[in-house]
Amino acid sequence: MPTPDHATTADPPRTTGYAARIFDFDGTLADIADLNARAARSALGKHGVHVSLAWVNAEPFTTMNAFRARLHRDHQLTIAHSDHDLVLAARTYWLTHTHLIRRIATAEAVARWASTQGRIAVASANDGAVVRAGLEAAHLSDLFPVVIAREDVSHVKPAPDAFLAAADRLGVPPHQCLVYENTEEGIQAANTAGMDVIDIRDAQWQ
Repeated sequence: MPTPDHATTADPPRTTGYAARIFDFDGTLADIADLNARAARSALGKHGVHVSLAWVNAEPFTTMNAFRARLHRDHQLTIAHSDHDLVLAARTYWLTHTHLIRRIATAEAVARWASTQGRIAVASANDGAVVRAGLEAAHLSDLFPVVIAREDVSHVKPAPDAFLAAADRLGVPPHQCLVYENTEEGIQAANTAGMDVIDIRDAQWQ
């Protein structure tokens, strides 16, 4: 893999000249897709709804309403419990199974390099306890003095709130921040915040 300062013939996105770098967590610094699916399945099971892991993984999760509608559509099942109860059960499973988290080596290497170049932060749409536990499990918590999570903002991605809050906490103007993301919602949020973005799904960058 080229170092972040190395220019290849494909001319990957510029990564130097920024005062700060902000990283998404889910799918950027750590692969938690399997853990998320298992947590969702466990939460349903605790409330009397039993589905396969394959079913949970068959469609991307968007909202609880959509998840409930899909459950009714595919299995004619209705969850009597509140969203809060389901989220609490899923979080409990998640926090006790962080050994299932897989670090994303390329992003980890860049984060460690970035920590030597300027200020860095995490901006996530996930719950703060989950993000911090995930960073700890991935041995990355020492790198990030600033973590912005769902509860820190009024609107989650694709709204720019998380990235703007991270820049404010770092004391860096938004246009001097470079974002590392892996979703369309996150990229839109960063662009709206006035920040340049590296899409880590881009093979040129990797």
